[in-house]
Amino acid sequence: MIFFVLFTATLNLGFGFAAALVVRRLTTPAPSPLVVSPPETFLPDLDHVDSLHHPSRVQQPLSSVAKANSEDIPGEYLAILTAEAVETQGLVEAAAQVLRLEVGRYRNNLIEIENRLRDLWYQPTEEALQEICDELDALNTGWLETQEIAAEHLNDSQSNLGAYAEVANRLSEVLLSQTAQIETTISNLRNLDLSFDLDNHCRKLVLEICRLIDLAHDLRDKMQETLVTVLRAERRLTDLDPSVKDDSLTGLPSRTGIEAVLFQWWREDIRRERLVSVALVDIDHFRKVNERLGTENGDKALAAFGRLVAELVTRDRGYEVVSRFSGQQLLIFFGDTGPREATSSMERIRQTLRQTTFVHEGDEFELTVSAGVTEIKPNDTASQLFSRALTSLRAAKKNGRNITVLDEGAGPQLITPPDYQVRGRVVKVAD
Repeated sequence: MIFFVLFTATLNLGFGFAAALVVRRLTTPAPSPLVVSPPETFLPDLDHVDSLHHPSRVQQPLSSVAKANSEDIPGEYLAILTAEAVETQGLVEAAAQVLRLEVGRYRNNLIEIENRLRDLWYQPTEEALQEICDELDALNTGWLETQEIAAEHLNDSQSNLGAYAEVANRLSEVLLSQTAQIETTISNLRNLDLSFDLDNHCRKLVLEICRLIDLAHDLRDKMQETLVTVLRAERRLTDLDPSVKDDSLTGLPSRTGIEAVLFQWWREDIRRERLVSVALVDIDHFRKVNERLGTENGDKALAAFGRLVAELVTRDRGYEVVSRFSGQQLLIFFGDTGPREATSSMERIRQTLRQTTFVHEGDEFELTVSAGVTEIKPNDTASQLFSRALTSLRAAKKNGRNITVLDEGAGPQLITPPDYQVRGRVVKVAD
């Protein structure tokens, strides 16, 4: 009899628990679907890079790398690199360094033309606009020749580049894609009829220049990725000159600099036992700031933004580094920090930025950010880590911006953060 009573009670409890679960599912609203888009990768890890980060694995021979390093660098490239005191060890690295330097000069010339055009904004003349169109035509024609020469060098040396042949091929594809877009801009400029509607043509010219500057930014970031891929493969990240590791605009570590931090961290934590998380942060709609203030002042706003984020990162918990990853993207490295704690820190930063007003010459504007947070897994390569962080960042962009998305290993997930009591502030953008 006792056993029967116990059995009946247990059965009733089981039915009651199951019913409670059903009721809870029916009464709890389903979470909003999270929109996720995969990252667009530019450069994959070279085949032997995994073994460089994972000493327990068998390392592939580096003979193909040595073969690539023995390649002759064109004389015109050597002259440019020598003048800038830049040392390289192979054609792909040399081409990336030269293009990085040259695209910087090209961008500066575009900004100078943009500033002159903005000075004409309210009183444009046909002669002044025609002069600017002619100057843009000559500048872009010369830049296309620079890109074409670089692509020819890379394509002609494909058979001798060994492990770097695929990297060189992707670099050539980027140059080809940009060539087509720049040729379209040149055609648009040559077809402008400046005999009427000068105000409208002035605005069109500003937009064309902004598109060219965006292309320059994209190519600059691609060159940085190319250099990092080569330096990572050859384990030269920690032996670089400090000027290469720092971003000249923000004063923060550059993409190369943060890769050097990650490389050193893994070298000291060979068993991958310490917690590490990263947050990839992107300013929302920053192009509108450039169009509103001009690219030169947009650079100043970006520098002020980078300094503010560096100030907001707390340094009493572990080892944190704020770096400029690319363009208007920052990457925050949280050493000895799990993903939940890193997300909490990132949310406090995001909410503070939301309450911040930036001021440039009396013109006030706000900057919000989207962020993707992820933990570094024991088997991660650098590319896998950044790819996962980029996927989370893009999920934040797809789901409305000005939010943080967390990936703890099961894919990007929206979070419901607490409202932190952050203090509003005013940041003056340097003149």
